[in-house]
Amino acid sequence: MQAAIARAVNGLALLAGLALLALVAMTAISSLGALGLKGAQAGWLPGALGLGPYKAGFELVELTLPGIVYAMLPLVQLRHAHARVALLRGPIAGLLDRIWQGLAALLFGIIAWRIGVGMAGKIGSGETTFLLGLPLWWGYAACLPGAWGAALVALWTTAQGGSAHE
Repeated sequence: MQAAIARAVNGLALLAGLALLALVAMTAISSLGALGLKGAQAGWLPGALGLGPYKAGFELVELTLPGIVYAMLPLVQLRHAHARVALLRGPIAGLLDRIWQGLAALLFGIIAWRIGVGMAGKIGSGETTFLLGLPLWWGYAACLPGAWGAALVALWTTAQGGSAHE
């Protein structure tokens, strides 16, 4: 079971990494286009090159980046790679770790549930982005697999005694 969870979590993180690379490339190309447009306006480049930034590239970043971050959370949770502070040592530390793992599972579950509720609200309202007209619920939908994945992984690691997948 541990191997299957690790494969699923690593696959989700890999997809998130590829999406992040695509987002970085899109942003870089858009920035170069904006620079080219300024060069054309200044008379340094011919104006007929069709240079310019992507229309509303920031809307794509706003919709996709949260999903990318959430898609990384299950891997971070599985490897216990969150920032942490060792407050206590000894026998009580293990008990506190399990309590924190249980709280993390509960909080991730609440967050995932609320993202789902928010997504349902956005579907019902039909809200879209201002410039591109993309449905806002797409951003929520991109966050759900990672949010539920983090909750399930936190629950799994709690049930396994809080052991890290190092």
